[in-house]
Amino acid sequence: MLFVFYIFLEIAVLCVCDVKVNTINIDVNPSNVTKFYHFWKSTGFCPPDPKENVPTYLLSDEQKRNIALIGSLPNNGIKYVRIHWLLNLLTTQSENHGGGSGGYNFTHMDAFLSYLNQNSLIPAFELMGSPTAHLKFGKSGLFWEQLVQTIAKRYIRKFGAEQVSKWRFETWNEPDLKGYNILNFTLPEYLDYVEGCSSGLKNAFSGSKSKWKLGGPAGLFREKKHPLCWGILEACNRLGVTRCPLRFISFHRKGDGTALGLLNGTMELLDVFGARFPGLRNMAVANDEADIEADWSKSLDWRGDVRYAVMVVKVIAGFFQSIGQGRKLKIEVLSNDNGFLNYHPYYFTQRTLFARFQMNATVPRHSQFIRKPVYSAMSLLSLLGDEYFLAEAEQPDPLLTVVATRRKRGKQSFVSVVLAYGNETRSDEGTAVIINVLFGNLPPEGEWKFSIYRLDNVRTNPYEVWRASGRPAFPSRYQRRKMREAEEPKRLVDPTRVTNAPLNVTLKLTIPSLHLIDLCSKSKNYPETVTSVTILNVTWNEVLITWRYKSKCTTCIRTFVVENRAKCSGNGHFNRINPTDTIFLSFHHVGKGTRALIIFDCSAGTRAGRFFLAAH
Repeated sequence: MLFVFYIFLEIAVLCVCDVKVNTINIDVNPSNVTKFYHFWKSTGFCPPDPKENVPTYLLSDEQKRNIALIGSLPNNGIKYVRIHWLLNLLTTQSENHGGGSGGYNFTHMDAFLSYLNQNSLIPAFELMGSPTAHLKFGKSGLFWEQLVQTIAKRYIRKFGAEQVSKWRFETWNEPDLKGYNILNFTLPEYLDYVEGCSSGLKNAFSGSKSKWKLGGPAGLFREKKHPLCWGILEACNRLGVTRCPLRFISFHRKGDGTALGLLNGTMELLDVFGARFPGLRNMAVANDEADIEADWSKSLDWRGDVRYAVMVVKVIAGFFQSIGQGRKLKIEVLSNDNGFLNYHPYYFTQRTLFARFQMNATVPRHSQFIRKPVYSAMSLLSLLGDEYFLAEAEQPDPLLTVVATRRKRGKQSFVSVVLAYGNETRSDEGTAVIINVLFGNLPPEGEWKFSIYRLDNVRTNPYEVWRASGRPAFPSRYQRRKMREAEEPKRLVDPTRVTNAPLNVTLKLTIPSLHLIDLCSKSKNYPETVTSVTILNVTWNEVLITWRYKSKCTTCIRTFVVENRAKCSGNGHFNRINPTDTIFLSFHHVGKGTRALIIFDCSAGTRAGRFFLAAH
């Protein structure tokens, strides 16, 4: 007997003009599985000019909120942050007192890297800087060897060699472009610079069992007038992988406004690499500016809603299937360069994870952040497992992308399947397809439950809420609340017990939409303790609350519950203040006064974890 659930959009007025039916067969216990490394957990941005203001920008309250939210995805949904001009956080030793090392003052860099670490984020550290009145950079390999060694040694002492070995060091960004190559490297000077950076890291990690990573050349690789990028790969091809100063090859290929264009451009460049540099075929590759459209500040309507989220998922799936499986290449990272902060009047339509509203009409001035669907998509992707297996559709559909995965943790098992349905930048809620997802071969031992999450342009679209409100530059408290109610992936099915096998889940997919089907076997253990609760002030009566959950997997967490009471002393009753269930590790709270705060987590089996108590 089949256990069948029919899941449809909860919109009574939806008119479906063209409905097709398809079936996807999933064997959750196949003999043939592939390791599935979460290579997409990266974002990046560039601080605005002037370069002298890099410390002020990166240490601002707005940027701290940006970093805190990026670090508040489940399972480290984004782990790496790649930022241009990080070396401009340094100043000369004579400029300030304290925080010095090797003639440099590290006060700003210490503060920023410590804040990243506090938010469970890892720097993709570009070894590049812009000379200022207080900071000069040499061109020789010896200069860069000494500088990089000084930096790496300092943070090995501060964070430990094991932690710093996770950092992804990278050479100068797009060195063939005049806007970046401000030191005017020639090819011999550039090769000397790269060798110096490599030697500096090697010296810093000497005596440690931890391995370091240096990638490059982070270039566009145009056929003409790009001698530095091609030159370093030609040198490495002659030297061989073991003597090459780089550990992975990084490049930038962006799309033409489509996911397919991005994938095709990436494949074409990798094929050129394979033909021209056969000695480098075993090196890992990284497209760390893998954006569907160039120019982050360009206002594009699709960047504000679920279309962007679906295209990002399609790129990730295509990258794995075409490069990891098809070409058998090692994938170091695929990064979306979308960590920027938007500016007026383009609140949702620039290449960002959040819509930032600068509330300059209030006293005091402050900013409000709204999560965009692309951020929510990263939360769903973080719930995927570490083993990939085939999901077979009876009728191939070019608009449908399926990623089926599983994970085991001790005696507990998880199956997570993402279904992305979209036609690039097209939005058409009136066209739908019915998908029957049939889960076969579920292990009989243990009690299984499943949940379903959905992103679409009807119920989970803060951008549409904002437009329907008249596109306010300073949204009211009510308007902000309505936008936040549309931030979270909608859970169509609460954790529901699977009583018979196989399990058949029927979904209605519209353009665009993103679904996650999550199956979990019952655990004998209670959820882990929530830790590291942090409270960031937004304005006089609003705070952003973040926390950490260090379990190896939050796949089966139904929600995190935030409770408070009006007074920090006494035995007052705690009341829940986040009204809806959340898989995010953050909550924007609007309230008054001083309160005690409790945060705990509930599993799919409704078990509550241990409490964490804080006050604000």
